[in-house]
Amino acid sequence: MADPDAKGGGSQTGVAPTALDKAATALDGIANDSTAAGKTADESTAAAAGKLSGWESAGALRGALQEWHEQVAQLNGRLNQEAGMMRQTHLNYVNVEHGVAASFGKGA
Repeated sequence: MADPDAKGGGSQTGVAPTALDKAATALDGIANDSTAAGKTADESTAAAAGKLSGWESAGALRGALQEWHEQVAQLNGRLNQEAGMMRQTHLNYVNVEHGVAASFGKGA
């Protein structure tokens, strides 16, 4: 796969470093969206639990909401971790490409 960012040829690694950076940015956006989406049920679930005060259902609703928030937090943690790894991979490829070019006297 040729590097679409390369001018007059393709990267020998077959990796488009900017594509990695774009993917990391997309993962950041998904993480932000999932946080907002994860909060959409808060108000209605809390209201329902309040109306069912004294019933076991109220505790179950609160427990389900807590579990939901834990799962959203785990998802966001994973997305942020993946985004960070993609950014690091982007930097690694760029540094290797510059190093190889410099070793052949082409500069960075």
